[in-house]
Amino acid sequence: MTGKEFRAAAQDWCHRRANRDPFPSTAIYQTAADMHAAFRNWHTKPRARQGLPRFKPEGRAPGIYVASAGTRFDGTRVRLPKFGWMRWRGGSLPARRLEGPQSRTTLGMVYGRVWRDAGERWMLSCVFECGPADVPAPTVEVAVVRQDGPGIVVELDGKAVDVPGPDERSDADRRRMRHLQRRLNRCAEGSKRRARLLERFRNVARNLRNRERDRHHKLTTTLVRAAGVIVAAEVRGEVLRQLRYKAEWHGRRLTVRRGPPEPGHASAPNARGDRRLPPRSVKRESSNEGRRV
Repeated sequence: MTGKEFRAAAQDWCHRRANRDPFPSTAIYQTAADMHAAFRNWHTKPRARQGLPRFKPEGRAPGIYVASAGTRFDGTRVRLPKFGWMRWRGGSLPARRLEGPQSRTTLGMVYGRVWRDAGERWMLSCVFECGPADVPAPTVEVAVVRQDGPGIVVELDGKAVDVPGPDERSDADRRRMRHLQRRLNRCAEGSKRRARLLERFRNVARNLRNRERDRHHKLTTTLVRAAGVIVAAEVRGEVLRQLRYKAEWHGRRLTVRRGPPEPGHASAPNARGDRRLPPRSVKRESSNEGRRV
C-alpha cells in the first residue's frame, strides 16, 4: 500500500468508529504514516544492512501524538481536543502574544502538540505568534516601497535608497532553469531521464525561491525597524505578506496603494512633456468635425 492508500484506510476507519471511540484523528493518521514508513524501509533498503525488525521494549514507545489548533488555555488548565480540561505545570505562556484570527480560542496560538515521552510523562508543546522583544524607535517618518518586477525601489523621506537586487547566483539559477526546461521538453513522458531532470529542476527552483525570500526578509525587516509609516505602492506577493505581519509585530502603520495615484498627487510626465492628451471622446468629436468641414 502507498502512503495515500494508508491515509485513506485510516480515514475510513475513523468515520466508521467515530461514535464509539473518541480517538483524535491526528493520532490515527500519524500511526498510518508510521506504518507506511516501516513497510517502505523494509522493502526498499537492503536486507543485509536493514536486518530484522527490532521491537522496542515496553515503556519506551512514543505513545499517542495529537496536533490541533483547538487547544485552549485558562489559567493553569488546558483543554485538549477530545480529552477535556486538564491541569498543566512546568511551563509558562509567552508574553507579547498577538491576537491572531478571531477563530482561534487562545490568544496568539497557532497549534498545540501532545505526546508521551519515554518516562511515561505527557508533554505539551505549543506554538504562539508573538511580537519582538525589543522594538526600536523609528529613525525616519515615511518609507515608500515600489515593486517593479524582480526589482524593488525604496524611498526614505523622499530620498531614494539603493536596494541590492538579485545576485549572480540567482541569475545563474534562472539560466540553469531555462536550460533544464528545454531539456525537459525533449524528454518523453514517464521516462527515467525526465524524472531525473525534473528533480534537478525542482532543486534549482527551490534554491532560487529560498534565496529570493531571504533577500526579501532582510529588506522588509530593515524597512519596518527604520520607518514609522510604510507606504506600499504596487507591492504584491511575498513582499507584501512580509510587510503586513512585520508591521503588525513592530506596531508600524502600513498603507497599501494600488492603481493610479491618489487625487492631489502629480503623476510622472509622459513622453510628450507635461501636456495631457484629451479624452477619447473629445478626440473623436474633433475628428468628426474635421470631416464635416
